[in-house]
Amino acid sequence: MFRFCEVITVATEIEMKLTVPSHEVMEQLLADPQLTEYMRDPLETCRMRSTYYDTPDHALQTRRWTLRLRDEGGAHIVAMKTPNASEETGFFTRHEWQCRAENPRQALPRLVDQGAPAELLSLIGDQTLVPICGADFERRCTCLYLPENVRIELAADEGVLSGGKNQMPICELELELLFGESEALPPIAQRLAQTYGLIEESQSKFIRALTLRETPAEA
Repeated sequence: MFRFCEVITVATEIEMKLTVPSHEVMEQLLADPQLTEYMRDPLETCRMRSTYYDTPDHALQTRRWTLRLRDEGGAHIVAMKTPNASEETGFFTRHEWQCRAENPRQALPRLVDQGAPAELLSLIGDQTLVPICGADFERRCTCLYLPENVRIELAADEGVLSGGKNQMPICELELELLFGESEALPPIAQRLAQTYGLIEESQSKFIRALTLRETPAEA
């Protein structure tokens, strides 16, 4: 994920996801004065194409691990994530490691060197990594500079999730903590939800795309 402000990079992702009713509502909230007052940089737009991988015997799904290759405007980033550890709806706390690589297998040793579970290498071994679902969306992103040195990445995503022969549109807002206390996220998310009729999203893009894959296509 591209970044817009200087932060300390850690192997933990803390974010909240909110479903936005429509493109029109997204435009309204991105122009909200209570958000724009914390923006020092303009929104930057990037096309994101994500492909999620697993082994034929679903070794990663069994452990609820996610392995993703994302084309971020021409830059190829492989990420590995562990399950969400938060019990709060819409709140995601996950370990995440990522690196630049052209394919997920090339990235495996690098991810382990960064701290990803060493079991990842033996678990996959010589098995083929196959694409199982994906996402294709446009992201508009910037950084919110809040008091007490809190930095939050705001990302507005619009596009589609795909799994099997099925697709589903997405229009959602992500608020990811880059630096500071996680308590800063819920107040912003709750205010936006109340003002614009947003719904806290309890599932990641991967889980929703995987559900599409497992859903029979309509005749």
